Amino acid sequence: MAKNSPESGLQLDQLPDPGDRYSLGQKIGTGVSADVYEATDNQAGKRVAVKILSVERDALESYQEEYQVLRDLAHHPNLPDFYGIYLKKGKPRSGRDQLWFVMELCEGGTVMDLVRGLHLKSKKMCEEHIAFILKETIKSLIHLHECHVMHRDVKGSNILLTKEGEVKLVDFGLSRKLKNTLDRRSTIVGSPCWMAPEVINCSQKEGDSGAYDNRVDVWAIGITAIELGDGKPPFQDMHPTRALFQIMRNPPPTLYRPANWTQDYNDFIAECLEKNPEHRPYIMELMEHPFLTALPENDYHFAQELKAILDDVAEKGRSTRLPESNVRKNLLETGQNSPPQMMHTEDLAALDQITEDTILVELHERLKQGHSHTFVGDVLLVINPNEEQDIYGLKHHVQYQFKSRCDNAPHIFAVADRAYQDAMHHEEPQYVLLAGETLSGKTTNFLHLLKHLSYLGKSGNGAGDKLLQAVQIVHAMGNAATPINPDSTRHMLQMEVTFTSTGKVSGAILWLFQLEKWRVTTSERHQANFHILYYFYDAMEADRNLERYHLDGGRRYRYLRTTKTEGSSEGSHGPREDPQGNVSKFRDFQKRLAALDFDKEQQDTLWCLLAAILLLGEVTFKDTEDKKAAEIENPDVLADVARLLGVDEKKFNWALNNYCVVEKGTAVRRRHTRKEAEEARDVLARGIYFRLVDWVVNVINLKLSFTRAVFGDKYSICLIDLFGFECFKKNHLEQLIVNTLNEQLQYHYAQRVFVWEMQEQEEEEIPIQTLQFYDNKPTVDELMSKPDGLFYLLDEASRSSRGSEIIIETLEGDSKNSRLRAIGRHEFTVAHYTGKVTYDTTEMADKNRDFLPPEMIETLRLSSDRVVQKLFTNRLSKTGNLTRYNTESHGEYSQTRRMRTASATFRTTSLEILRGLAVGAGSGGTHFVRCMRADLVGQPWGFQPEVVRQQLRALAVLETARARQKGYPHRVPFPEFIRRYKFLAFDFDETVDVTKENSRLLLVRLKMEGWVIGKSKVFLKYYNEEFLSRSYEMQVKKIIKVQTMMRAFLAKRNLAFKLRKLRSQDSGTCDPSTGIQETKIENFQNSFLAKCGKLFSPIFKYNFQLSFISTIFREKLSIQNLFLISRESDFLNGSFENEAARLGKRLKYKIEHIG
Repeated sequence: MAKNSPESGLQLDQLPDPGDRYSLGQKIGTGVSADVYEATDNQAGKRVAVKILSVERDALESYQEEYQVLRDLAHHPNLPDFYGIYLKKGKPRSGRDQLWFVMELCEGGTVMDLVRGLHLKSKKMCEEHIAFILKETIKSLIHLHECHVMHRDVKGSNILLTKEGEVKLVDFGLSRKLKNTLDRRSTIVGSPCWMAPEVINCSQKEGDSGAYDNRVDVWAIGITAIELGDGKPPFQDMHPTRALFQIMRNPPPTLYRPANWTQDYNDFIAECLEKNPEHRPYIMELMEHPFLTALPENDYHFAQELKAILDDVAEKGRSTRLPESNVRKNLLETGQNSPPQMMHTEDLAALDQITEDTILVELHERLKQGHSHTFVGDVLLVINPNEEQDIYGLKHHVQYQFKSRCDNAPHIFAVADRAYQDAMHHEEPQYVLLAGETLSGKTTNFLHLLKHLSYLGKSGNGAGDKLLQAVQIVHAMGNAATPINPDSTRHMLQMEVTFTSTGKVSGAILWLFQLEKWRVTTSERHQANFHILYYFYDAMEADRNLERYHLDGGRRYRYLRTTKTEGSSEGSHGPREDPQGNVSKFRDFQKRLAALDFDKEQQDTLWCLLAAILLLGEVTFKDTEDKKAAEIENPDVLADVARLLGVDEKKFNWALNNYCVVEKGTAVRRRHTRKEAEEARDVLARGIYFRLVDWVVNVINLKLSFTRAVFGDKYSICLIDLFGFECFKKNHLEQLIVNTLNEQLQYHYAQRVFVWEMQEQEEEEIPIQTLQFYDNKPTVDELMSKPDGLFYLLDEASRSSRGSEIIIETLEGDSKNSRLRAIGRHEFTVAHYTGKVTYDTTEMADKNRDFLPPEMIETLRLSSDRVVQKLFTNRLSKTGNLTRYNTESHGEYSQTRRMRTASATFRTTSLEILRGLAVGAGSGGTHFVRCMRADLVGQPWGFQPEVVRQQLRALAVLETARARQKGYPHRVPFPEFIRRYKFLAFDFDETVDVTKENSRLLLVRLKMEGWVIGKSKVFLKYYNEEFLSRSYEMQVKKIIKVQTMMRAFLAKRNLAFKLRKLRSQDSGTCDPSTGIQETKIENFQNSFLAKCGKLFSPIFKYNFQLSFISTIFREKLSIQNLFLISRESDFLNGSFENEAARLGKRLKYKIEHIG
């Protein structure tokens, strides 16, 4: 039941019931909290408007304020007449009371109905009419302000027109009575796009220093002025959260094309949209602006003109109305039937209070709403939802194409789009680095990045599709199931996507580092082998082709590890547990190989080598009679392996059982013991597999190099995906390598995000913003430094007969180490950035050695298979990878002359990766994507706060948010800054020298805030750089449009000139010697004219038709060229001359400085 307002002005219980006095007609308006109906006053016999609200307890103050404004101030000619207020009681138990405001009916609708109706006819409202509407609206606001009333919701949809063209300001639901003209309010309330910066930034408490006065209505007038000119307000297409952020952080908005409008109009908007409220004029001062004073004193004819236009277009405009929304105390109100939604930020760096708890709440609430992506400044944070989302289709590819980051919600496509634009605009290589623990979704997001880059650079050469095929081939050969992840990346993949000078994908270069080759032969049965081995075996068994590769059925091969054992994970179900699914996956794998032009011989070699690896695991050994050596127990299996490898069986047998050592300059033969022979067998299997994967990658690179050579590779974007940080019950050398690489990349992240910025602030002598972060440099040093680091200690252990014992003894005796501690006879702990992890040293020395004897390599080099020969003939790089076709380059090693340990290749790999990432220190050349698990059980949309909290700390999310809020992630030298952006603020005839003053002037002219000028660099907030990029992209689009229109115009003029020339010549029929029938010519002529469409006038088409047959072949005009001209010109329209005249003045200047 409705209750009385706390103020005496409105007593709800005493309000009359409307009864039968008013007959409601059609609904003419829908707002956030009320509907407006056209009605008939049966008592007075006139038409009125009835605003109906459902009575809410917490809205009584708003009803009171609106009632008082209408009751006391409605006598002004620019406010609607007020006829009374009524309370219609709801039905018992179910109905809600309704409040009826009865007022004057403005039959013309909103001014935005008029504006949108004109836009539907490709027209726009003239400036005189805009000025007239704004002037009348300002008159009503002056009246309100003089009566100490603040409107707070001025916008086009709240400005109505009567049937006589009169202007009325309506909707006082957000209005408030002030104590005096200079009184202030501090409630965050208003329509998002029209809210002034001080309203967004104000405190929730009354009387706080952050409060605002009635000049918020002046800001809203400026936005409304843009709305009337452009047909929509700035930021309309953005989510309200992003719109409010843009209003706060970026320069005031302007008309979309300021050059289309007069200087007075632009200046009026600029004066209203002054971000500092103390410098903004009062509403009364606006009446003195030339834009309004230029109107004649007698403006009656403007009302009549508006009345005439209303009859023509208003009805169409009404059909395009958009739903409205309000912001009230951090709640978003979108409709009467929708409960208010809490506005959760899409950018954690925009939080007022940045703490772990506030970040956890924001992430959890966003995940509840189905949003798994969140920005931290310019860093993307992705929470794995453990479920496929329908946000990666064509619709979203289009939505995130050449857009600013603020145009759309956070998304992995936004990172790809930003990297693509930066590569094109800055002409610098870009890197996208994904990080996170295992099962956090890095590989999935890597594929999404690649798909969107392929879409952005789509071309007719099919290169983009081939890149996806290539990556899926690599994943099939380099991914495997772990106890917690059924599709875990067991390598580091670096993919450099290349683009032509026009931005089309031309190819890619793939580097695969640190393949976890020990997985092929590991004895840990809960660790599955690489996917391709299961795909191959199960497909061959389904096709009954196992015998061809000397394999038996039953899946009982040691390397497949299909036998369930105690301790095997029940939560990870990969290819090992899905033999039927593997068949179809193998078919897909074959199709991908064919798409990349792998020939049949290459594919057959691949299958033979996979079969050979599986059979190698079945080769067993027995002791000789003297127990001093080993010999083959099943020579028939060994013979099958030799046949598959194309090597001599006897030599292969000898190489597997024997080795040579050099004693006093003489080679001496030694026999393997049984244990040594088994280890030699496993080393061979691992060696074949990792070389096979490298060979496949090399072939892929060769296939992709053709399009790169043809189309060029001017630009590049490098995507980096790697195995995630992991911790099992027992961790070995594999986990140590995985986690140490993640440790180094976390160190690089800290250097780039925190350390480098503070160093440059000190060097450039600007106020230093101290950035707090966890420094993991001591851990990296204790792991990687020379000569005392753990990975150098591993090499020493591999050379020693005592093996892993040396590692524990050294750690126990070294008091300097604070992050590495020995905790037992075979275990030590490392204090990683994620926490402490314990490692088992039992097999570390042996795994680190992993040396394939020269005798076996020499045997395999004699294989009858050319691919097998190359696998063991080509040199190895410093990173342990197989080089292609004996490419001669610095730092390559023979496979037989020097032992390269796993530790040595890992150190080199780390150095190579970090060296590549170190480019572009302050210019945003690296884009970070931080991936997180939401829980430990993989529940769709689950969220375990403590699990997420631990990852927030590990990934430095809290510190990153604070750094992006306080710091300057983009630091651009003056020459580069002037080169990139001078055309945004300087005219083509201005001389712009590379100076500190000109850099400052450029920023001032763009009205940007938050930047700092150093001695030689411009320090920009992340949203400053985003604004510059957005402005850059908009200007480039305009330039491209002028260029295309100019080319079309020239093509049309050139074609017309040639045809006039042809018509002046003889008009006889076609020369019979050409042998072309006139019917074919006529068909082509008609086809060409049809493709021209509306390009040519009917008279021109007729003249062209008469002269076509007799002249086309004499002039030797190519049919293909004619169609090209037609396609290039088909978008030419009658507005070209105006467009060229307006933008042509700046065309040459902009082209020169953009390229």
